[in-house]
Amino acid sequence: MTAPFVIEPHDAVDNGVAQVNIMLEPGRAEGFAIFISTYPGFSGGPPAHHHHSYDEAFYVLSGEMEFCVDGQTALVPTGSMAWVPHGTTHAFRNPSPDPARVMITTTPGAIDLVVNMPHDKNPDTMRTWFAKHDSQVDGPPLG
Repeated sequence: MTAPFVIEPHDAVDNGVAQVNIMLEPGRAEGFAIFISTYPGFSGGPPAHHHHSYDEAFYVLSGEMEFCVDGQTALVPTGSMAWVPHGTTHAFRNPSPDPARVMITTTPGAIDLVVNMPHDKNPDTMRTWFAKHDSQVDGPPLG
């Protein structure tokens, strides 16, 4: 083993949707990456979208999140997980006044998409950004 197995948190990055803290980045693990996102109360998420090759698992550490996956909407409370396989249209938001913390496990290519997301959320900018990351915007944000 060349890298330490205890990974200290990095400084969080604000991507305009959430505070993102990368825990396991590309290059340290093959096949997946882990980050924790903190969504402010009553905050929206990214536009409805799908990834051509990224699978994602969203584990709610605290608070609650609302997910819409392929047209089905559900509240995901603390201790629950939303699974989003590649090719599946999804959107999410924090519907509550309290912040929500979510641990996301995904394939490594999704890290740049999330961390460096443009703060300009106009639809053309978002379509271009998602297309650059093997993903496609399918509609507006949830809510």
